[in-house]
Amino acid sequence: MLINTVLVFLQNILPIFVVFSLLFAQQDARYKSRTMEASQLNKQSNKNEKNNLDYLPITYLLTTTGIGLIIVFLLSYYMPRLSQLLSGTGLEILFSILFSLIYCFIVISFLLHKTSSLKQWQDKTFFDQQTLTQQKALLSLAILLLVFCVHGSYFSLYVMSLTIQNTALDTLYSGIVVGVIIGTGICLSIAILLYFILITLAKKLRRQIVCYFLLLFGIGQLIQGLQLLEQVDIISSNAHLWNTNYLIAEDSELGYFLTILFGYEATPSAMELIVYLSAIIVPIFIVKIITYKQNSTASFMKGTS
Repeated sequence: MLINTVLVFLQNILPIFVVFSLLFAQQDARYKSRTMEASQLNKQSNKNEKNNLDYLPITYLLTTTGIGLIIVFLLSYYMPRLSQLLSGTGLEILFSILFSLIYCFIVISFLLHKTSSLKQWQDKTFFDQQTLTQQKALLSLAILLLVFCVHGSYFSLYVMSLTIQNTALDTLYSGIVVGVIIGTGICLSIAILLYFILITLAKKLRRQIVCYFLLLFGIGQLIQGLQLLEQVDIISSNAHLWNTNYLIAEDSELGYFLTILFGYEATPSAMELIVYLSAIIVPIFIVKIITYKQNSTASFMKGTS
């Protein structure tokens, strides 16, 4: 009971801690970058720049967590009914959509952060930069809420299934409580270690690397949604291309972490490989196009001035 609870907790709750670390590391990277720029301005500009620093206020985080807990409770309560919809595939379809939404919001956030680092965006007015800051904050909160709801619902369903099957409630609750405490300690350790590794990177690379880590995290969520559709035969599952379980087993501690961090799959199918590569290439390609167009426009305007 205890070991199973710890493993299920790590598998379902660790993604929440990881996305917290990535979002706060991304926030810290923007803070450091803007602080360096602000030091070159006069005092008044410096004051405006500090007011424009984007961050995730604790009140917003607490509100998002509260909303997430309510949604987790509702999803857990209605899961048996949802699973009966659409010929028994309703739950898988719902969660695959939620996983896809996580990826879509992360891609939008990726595009905003990559394009906002261009000089054309940095020359925008204070009002435009403040609007962009609010958009980034809302996207971060939306990503956090979706990850919290999806993965929290899975763990909540696990606990509810145990309470229905197990009659020894005292042993059950003690095992769950101790398992949650141990799992929380492990998740906190991993999240804090990941955060400090990211923020100690070189300042010029920190912002870029955190953005790509978050994108890989989103791709991992997308692959989980794809696997749900394969389980209910909505998408045909092809033969496995290779098997790397002898190197890193998926059910090992390192395998869990790599699966959460960037969607590690020891036995990928051709469909999963195509989706994975497309999910990486398409956002980067869009950023390259936007960068090229903005640089071309800037060069043209400079040439005509």
